[in-house]
Amino acid sequence: MRYAKGSLVISPERDIPLLRQVRNSKFVSHHQLFELMRLGGFDHSRNSFNWRVKRLLDSRHIGICQGVYGAGSAVYRITKDGITLLEHHGQFTAVLHSNTEHLPHLSQVFHSLELNAVQLALARANLLAGWQSEIEIASFNTISRAPYQKDYDAIVDVWIGDRKVRFALEYERILKSLKQYDRIRVALEAERQIECVLYLTSGMEVLVHLVHEFQSVRKRLAFADAATFERHLLDTVVTGRDGITARFWDVLP
Repeated sequence: MRYAKGSLVISPERDIPLLRQVRNSKFVSHHQLFELMRLGGFDHSRNSFNWRVKRLLDSRHIGICQGVYGAGSAVYRITKDGITLLEHHGQFTAVLHSNTEHLPHLSQVFHSLELNAVQLALARANLLAGWQSEIEIASFNTISRAPYQKDYDAIVDVWIGDRKVRFALEYERILKSLKQYDRIRVALEAERQIECVLYLTSGMEVLVHLVHEFQSVRKRLAFADAATFERHLLDTVVTGRDGITARFWDVLP
């Protein structure tokens, strides 16, 4: 079949998963996006991937985040045109859609990139059985009659042998206000669908503060430095809300 010169032909098997990943990640680097597509079985050729990204950039379905340094490669986010195209292919979310006034803010870039790094580390080790992003969780919470108590950064399913185990993931890059932590404690106490919450932090100072903030929460909580978790994954030594340490896979339900 011939197409008009300059027309954009969208592949439901290649372009739509790529756009969906950019939307769900909020922000994703070029290197991360290629690896996510490769590990997901959507694109195994770097040249093919680069060509696909260039097409979607030229057609303004994704955009480069200007002024972002230190990510190792260009950082992308979805555009309104990209969201509209996803919706045309049945990929709708209740919290980030074509009528949404504001796209994710650039202040969230490095928060998103770290979550992508954790997802990739689990996938490379063949531990990842499922990953729901904050966009997907918030969308579910908006329309569900039995929502989670919090819009977690991710809900993760991992393999422990032949057993699949679920936990909620939060990444704390900077500290929140006391009132925000008050609301989070209430939400964690009320949560009944998630048995374990893993808090990854940008450093030990944040970790120590979180352990103090959540020591009264009667919930299975674990705390670890994000960089350490990326290296050791389920074998990471985590700190509980009571200050006791254990391997993360021992903490999981």
